[in-house]
Amino acid sequence: MQDRAIAAIGKWQFENKKGMEEVDLFIEKMFPSKDYQVLLLVFDLKKDADNNWNCEYKGIDIEKVSKDNDGYLKYAYRKGTSRGGDVTLTTKISKPAEKKMNTIKENVIDRIVNYDKNDEYPETKYFKLIRREFDNSEKIINEIDDFFENISKKEANSIGLSFKIKINDKEHYLRDFQLIKDYLILRASETAYIKYKKTSKAENKMCSVSHELKENIYGFAAPFKYSSVDKDGFVSGFFNKSLNWRNYPISADQILYLELGRKYIEQNLSGYFYGNNYRIVPNPIMKTSKQDLQKIITLLQKAFLEENTKRATKKRSEESVLKIIAKEDNYFNVDMLFYSEDSKTKAISINLMLEEILPSRFRKLFVEVPEKINENPIYKNAIVKKTKKEKLDLVFNYGIIKNFFADNFLEIVQKLFLGTPISEKYVFDRIMSVIRTNYNISQTSDKWAEPMSYSVKKAIMLINYLQELEIIKYNKNYKYNKLMDAENTKKEKTFKLDEFENFVTENKNFLDSDIKIGIFSVGVLTRFLFDIQYANLKNTPFENKLRGYKLNPDLLMKIYTEALDKIQKYQDFYTYSELREIVSKYFVLNYNKLDKLTNNEISFYFVAGLEMGKIFKNKEDKENKENK
Repeated sequence: MQDRAIAAIGKWQFENKKGMEEVDLFIEKMFPSKDYQVLLLVFDLKKDADNNWNCEYKGIDIEKVSKDNDGYLKYAYRKGTSRGGDVTLTTKISKPAEKKMNTIKENVIDRIVNYDKNDEYPETKYFKLIRREFDNSEKIINEIDDFFENISKKEANSIGLSFKIKINDKEHYLRDFQLIKDYLILRASETAYIKYKKTSKAENKMCSVSHELKENIYGFAAPFKYSSVDKDGFVSGFFNKSLNWRNYPISADQILYLELGRKYIEQNLSGYFYGNNYRIVPNPIMKTSKQDLQKIITLLQKAFLEENTKRATKKRSEESVLKIIAKEDNYFNVDMLFYSEDSKTKAISINLMLEEILPSRFRKLFVEVPEKINENPIYKNAIVKKTKKEKLDLVFNYGIIKNFFADNFLEIVQKLFLGTPISEKYVFDRIMSVIRTNYNISQTSDKWAEPMSYSVKKAIMLINYLQELEIIKYNKNYKYNKLMDAENTKKEKTFKLDEFENFVTENKNFLDSDIKIGIFSVGVLTRFLFDIQYANLKNTPFENKLRGYKLNPDLLMKIYTEALDKIQKYQDFYTYSELREIVSKYFVLNYNKLDKLTNNEISFYFVAGLEMGKIFKNKEDKENKENK
C-alpha cells in the first residue's frame, strides 16, 4: 500500500478542514464504530481571599458522544499500548474503578505535570491541584462504581472517562489547554521513533513519502501497524532495530498527513467483502491532480456509506463499492488491503494486497462478465424460496467463488484480479468436493444442504466466469453437430431433442467437446431412469450404483450399460431412442477420450446431466408413467 497516497489523502483532509489544529490529527475516537458515554470528573478551581488557587471535586457529569461527528475532539483522547495503557487523561473505564484511578494519579497526571519542567504553561498549576484531589479518590471511585451498577452490560462495554475543569465558573475540556495539546503531540510523535525500547531516528536523510531530503527522519512511523520490526529478520542494518529508519524513512511533517490519512481510510474507506475486512486507497494517475483526488475520495466515501447502510439492514452489499469504481474511467487506480486485525494491539495481518487496480478491471470482473453469463436461460427462476411462492434468478456474485473456494478465497480473488491462470483440475476438485459434501449431508442427516440443482448451476456459472476471464481454457472453436435436420426428425414424445440441442449450443463454453457432451448425456439418461423407478417404486435404488458421485471411466461405462438395461426392462426397446443415439455418438464412440479428463471432471459432467436432465423430459411422459 502506497504511503504517498495515504499522505496525499491526509494532506487533502488537512487543507479542507477549517479550524483543524495539529493536535486534532492525533486525537482519536474512543469507540470508533458506535455511540458512547463519557463520565466527566468535574473539578472547580477558584482563588480564595488570599489570592491562592483552590481545587474541589464536584462530582460526575455524563455526556453522550456520537460516532458521526467531531464531538470527541474536546476530550483529547489517544489510546496507548496494550501493556502501558492510554497515554491521555481521557481513558476507557470499567468497574472496579480503583485501578484506573491509581494509574491516572501515579502515571498520567504526574507525567503531564513533569512535562512542564520550565514552568512554561500557566495551566500546570491547575493539574497539580487536581493531582492532590486524587490523594483522596475514594469518593470518585465510589461514584464511578455506582454509575456502573445502574447501566446494562452492553452499555458498560463502551464508557469513557475524562475531565471537565471549571476555572472561575468557566468550563474547560482537556483540549482547551495548550499543555495537554503539546503533551499529546509529543507522546504521539514518540511512537514514530521509539518502540521496543529502541530509538530509530536520523537526520538529513531522504523521506520515503515525499522523496525529499528532510532534517528529521523517523523509523517507526508506518500509518498501519504492518511493519514487523519486532522480529529481527525483518530489520535491515544488521538486525539493529534502531536502524529501522533505513527500511521505513518518514519525515516529521509527513507523519501528520499519514496520521490523518490513516484515520480517514479507517473511518470512510473500509469495507467487508464476503467475510474479509478490506481498505481502499485511491491513487490519481496524475499525482498532482487535487481535483481528481477530491472527486475519487468523495465518490468512494459516499459508496462506502451506502454499503454500510445496506449491511445494517442485512441487504447484500459486498460488491456495491467495487461496482461504483467500475463505472469510472481510468483516471485513477486503487490499492486494496485485505486484512485481519488484532483486537488488542490493532496490529494488521495482511491477508492480501492488490495494488494499482484500474476501474476497467473492476468493470470486467464485477459488471461486464457477470452480465454476460447471467443472460443464460438456465439461471432464470433457478432459485426457489423456502416458501415456494417466489422464484428468483441465479445471479453471479463472488459469493459463488466463496462457495467453492472457502479455504483459499483470497488467493483465488488475487488470481482473478491479476488474470493469473488456475488449474482446471483444481477447479473441478473443488466443485465436486462441495457437491459431494452437500449430497452426503442430505443423505445422512436432517441438516439443510444446498440442493444439488443449485450447486450444479452455480458450478456451471463459475466455469463460465473463469472461461470468460481466460483463467481456465476451453475449446472456443468447438462446433456441435445436431443429430439430424429438424425436418427429418420424427418427434419423440418422451425426450425433448430440440431443447437438449439448444442447451448444448447455448452452453458451448461449458460443453466444448464431444466427450463432455457424451458424459452429460449419460447423466441425462440416468435421470430418466430415476424418474421411471420413482414412478413405479417410489424410490430410486439405482442411485446406490453411483458411489457418492466418485466416478471414473470404468464406473461410468458400467453405469451407462446398467442404466440402459434397467430402462429396457421398465420400457420398450425404443424408449428414448434419440437420447440413446446421442449417448452412442458422443459417449460410446469417444470412450477412449475419457483419459483426457480427470475423474472429478467426469463426475461433474455426469452430475450436471443428471440434474439438468429434468428439463429435457416431457411432462406428459412423467404423468403417464406415474399413472401406470
